[in-house]
Amino acid sequence: LKVRVVRSSPPSSQFKATFQESYQVYKRYQMVIHKDPPDKPTINQVRLVPVSFEDPQFKSSFNQSATLFAKYQMAIHKDTPSDCGENE
Repeated sequence: LKVRVVRSSPPSSQFKATFQESYQVYKRYQMVIHKDPPDKPTINQVRLVPVSFEDPQFKSSFNQSATLFAKYQMAIHKDTPSDCGENE
């Protein structure tokens, strides 16, 4: 597994070239770990939001994302609630 950070907004050429492959890895992970059906999530359900409190979309979804992250970390990785604060 090779992890590489690429710019997604605006989409860089590396992002465009690797998005389909990255999506397939993500989808496989969801199916194996979370037992999602093969048709979930669809490629249209994948949403990228810039990580910036200056971005209205990020700001409006931050609390929901932080809550979901904490639930995931506690259920899958057995983290404690204090390991899953907003700063983490």
